[in-house]
Amino acid sequence: MSNESGLFETFESNQFIGMMMKFINDRNKLMDLQCSKLNKTITEKLKECLSYCLERNTQHRDLNKSIEIETILDFLHDELNTGHWSNVPLYVRHNFSTASFAKCLILILNKKPEESLELLLKKCLKCLDMGLLLGAPLENNEDLLTSSAKYLNQEIGRITDNPEKRKSHEQGKRKLDHDFKGKFDELKGIILDSVELPSLEHFNKTYFLPQQPVKLKGCMEHWPASKKWLDINYLLKIAGDRTVPIEVGSHYVDENWSQKLMTLREFITRHYLSDSGNVGYLAQHNLFEQISELKEDIHIPEYCCLSTDYENSTDPDINAWFGPGNTVSPLHHDPKNNILAQVYGSKQVVLFSPKDTPYLYPHEDKLLNNTAQVNPIDPDLEKFQEYSKASMYKCLLEPGEMLFIPVKWWHHVTSLEKSFSVSFWWQ
Repeated sequence: MSNESGLFETFESNQFIGMMMKFINDRNKLMDLQCSKLNKTITEKLKECLSYCLERNTQHRDLNKSIEIETILDFLHDELNTGHWSNVPLYVRHNFSTASFAKCLILILNKKPEESLELLLKKCLKCLDMGLLLGAPLENNEDLLTSSAKYLNQEIGRITDNPEKRKSHEQGKRKLDHDFKGKFDELKGIILDSVELPSLEHFNKTYFLPQQPVKLKGCMEHWPASKKWLDINYLLKIAGDRTVPIEVGSHYVDENWSQKLMTLREFITRHYLSDSGNVGYLAQHNLFEQISELKEDIHIPEYCCLSTDYENSTDPDINAWFGPGNTVSPLHHDPKNNILAQVYGSKQVVLFSPKDTPYLYPHEDKLLNNTAQVNPIDPDLEKFQEYSKASMYKCLLEPGEMLFIPVKWWHHVTSLEKSFSVSFWWQ
């Protein structure tokens, strides 16, 4: 019986390793680790681990490789957390991606006899997600981790799929509660203009070039997400076991705010569906590069092709904003133009022109100088006496609507209920 079990494990290893090998464009380039820039000992150990994976003998376990790859990742993790994130050398992030992929293969090759296949694949998937979150796409194999993670996620779904155990969490489209609408009406601001499916020429002339914010209607009806994402079961099936960063706390300026890594399933259970009052928010995360299946459900608005500097224009940065009601983004401005697309749920957005910057009291700290000290929903007029000179605009953003926020325009965003938004930043 033990021999049969061993043969079965060998077959499993070959199945998963073999499939993931198909995602490697060039074995030799994967081994090219920019050795001169990395600690020599770490480089040699990482090469040995890769060699073990790529020139494998599945009849032979090497548990030392499990220890070695952890040592390598610990070293690289320390390098990632030395100094400001923007100053981390790219080669460190590349090597972290490579080591994360190697750990995934080593876990498969050294599978414990008593370990379930589901648990093993979930561990492997977490390795790849850590590589995607903290590493960087490999220059010669950009989709290696993304493709491998997609494959493992599909295998986990195939193993665990049981329709009878699913609970329905249909979001549904509903009218906004009167309490929320009442609070919005009480805000002393100018209601932002809205326009129905403007032509590119009209949007450019009337809003983009003058840099005037506007609410856009009728621009998302062709998005598959508008229907698919209403069912939480769909999101759980596609991304439930993927590891994502979650902001915990009322907002990022709050002293109790923190960021934690957890699976999307854990986030949905602990924060999204829970009534505990423990606010958690999947905010400003490039979910669609990490989980490409979800990117198929959205479309980049055609308005993002416009620019005031076409020589330096770039593809949009696409971020997800997914969470329960009462999540808040404090009053701040962004360095790029933004289209905020509301897939479901409703948000209250308060805006101020860049001309009002002196009246909004930006933080003096360099890291927070794009964030205002004033809370426009409940301003302290004794402390911030100049605030009364600012002109507020307000927008109630409902399902299927988009909001154009020009570069440097200040905005404060409150989720009035469970919601999913997608932002497109471009220049």
